[in-house]
Amino acid sequence: MTIVAKKATRRNDDIGEETRLRLYRLQQEIRQLEKRAYDLFLQNLIKGTSHLAIGQEAIAAGFAAAMKPDDWTFCTYRGHAHTLARGASMTGVLGELMGRDCGLLRGKGGSMHLTDVEHGAMGSYAIIGAHLPIAMGAAWSAAYRQSGQVATCFFGDGTTNIGAFHEALSMAATWKL
Repeated sequence: MTIVAKKATRRNDDIGEETRLRLYRLQQEIRQLEKRAYDLFLQNLIKGTSHLAIGQEAIAAGFAAAMKPDDWTFCTYRGHAHTLARGASMTGVLGELMGRDCGLLRGKGGSMHLTDVEHGAMGSYAIIGAHLPIAMGAAWSAAYRQSGQVATCFFGDGTTNIGAFHEALSMAATWKL
């Protein structure tokens, strides 16, 4: 497999002021969500644990801006920001974290299993690397159906030491996904 890095040619000037403001506001909304989740966790209103993405808001905002409504997103257990950025409501995300009926999964999934299929957030997965083959399968499905959909998968560096990482990349390369 050969990986070629291309020099970025896009500059900030190419993005209109309206888009920059929209992305900035989304980053602020994500930061508010994560801070609120942290406060609720400290008050023991979020059961279990909660993995935050404070300081990484631009990643979620930027990727979501490039996604189409029918594209798919797969996350690790650190998926609050990505789920919100894809269009889930703050009430739905916080409700899910707190185990409430108003949550995205009616409070059954919690922090590490956020899912909002309506907005393309196909789940955050608690098991490191478990979502990679699923995302690869979604990408294969899109290619097979020639739908033009994109499957985006987020993971941390520790995931690269998991067999599923190598298996999913190998299959994606074989099928040219």
